[in-house]
Amino acid sequence: MKSQPKIAVALPDSKPWGITRFFNGVNEYAREHQWLLTSCPVNPDSADDFPLDWSRLKSWQVDGIILQANDLKQSNLLRKWSIPMVNIGEDLGPACQIPRLAQNNQQVGRLAAEHLISLGLKNLAYHGVQGRWYSDERLKGFKQAAREAGLKVNSFCLPHMTRDALWNERYEPIKRWLKTLPLPSGLFAVHDYRALIVLSACREIGLRVPEDLAVIGSDNDLMVCEFSTPTLTSVCVNAFRMGYEAANLLDRLMQGKPPLQDPVLIDPSEVAARASTDVLHVDNPAVKKAIEFMQQHFAESFKINAVAEAAGVSRRFLETRFRAERNTSPGEFLVHLRLKKAKAMLNSPVHQPTEEIARACGFVTGKNLRAALKRILDLSPKDFRHKGQI
Repeated sequence: MKSQPKIAVALPDSKPWGITRFFNGVNEYAREHQWLLTSCPVNPDSADDFPLDWSRLKSWQVDGIILQANDLKQSNLLRKWSIPMVNIGEDLGPACQIPRLAQNNQQVGRLAAEHLISLGLKNLAYHGVQGRWYSDERLKGFKQAAREAGLKVNSFCLPHMTRDALWNERYEPIKRWLKTLPLPSGLFAVHDYRALIVLSACREIGLRVPEDLAVIGSDNDLMVCEFSTPTLTSVCVNAFRMGYEAANLLDRLMQGKPPLQDPVLIDPSEVAARASTDVLHVDNPAVKKAIEFMQQHFAESFKINAVAEAAGVSRRFLETRFRAERNTSPGEFLVHLRLKKAKAMLNSPVHQPTEEIARACGFVTGKNLRAALKRILDLSPKDFRHKGQI
């Protein structure tokens, strides 16, 4: 009988985008393919009884390793080993020669921009980390979405801070930068912890969130997002799928298939909207009422006439004013609103039939959902579910 492959997962104790969901994804693939999993933190400080450092990984009697390497010297050492491995570290970018799986960071930035733009904001800002690949990629996607909407981005990046850096070293430069932003603005912070510092800085200098500054982070770290004041909107990383696809990529390598030249990129699933972006900057009151009606009732079946009635104007007036303010029609706005929810459900690790998703998102039938996906994304529901997979 063929022995079960032994797989090591060597990651830190925590990761902002949810290490538990990542492990669940790896475990699901392992269960389907009869793998034996073993895991251990690679940081000696996090495991007093059995500390482990990188030099000891080679001694593991395993068939493959999923790890996180963000140091170039470290990754160059690792790739000399004969053990198939997949790196989920994102700091090195193309410099890393180990087969990689990463978030689609440009798409993370795009989702953040689209969310802020949907609030009617015309001034956009980005706060990131200098010299980090993932930060540069998120800014790139953020700027591209802003450019498509005819908007510019005010960006401000600080160096990565060490753990012993003084709080004011993180804090004071951000306060000075925030004071220069035109108001109202929408700000995307590269991850939730940076967004938390932005929220604190806003309180210090008297900026109201979200009225003056709508703030969105990334990675949906619940310990930050749910306990900040106000609660923090964040782009959700599909950590389960990252785990599953990391295992899938490792399986490919263990079968002797050649490594991919480019990293496998996993799209974020959705934006988790909370109080930090709970605002709508729209000049025309009828357009504002129409948007609020569609946001509250998108899962129901209705025609644009019902939207105009809720806004207290004629359909013709609404469509004219809507296009003037939003550069789109109420009908297209509604389709994108419904499609946003459908994409999140298609990205979920819990498989739901297309017809069920269509009803939950207001498309009524699977045929309508498939038509919207094809017209806007040129994908079928099946293609969307598997996009980015190997």
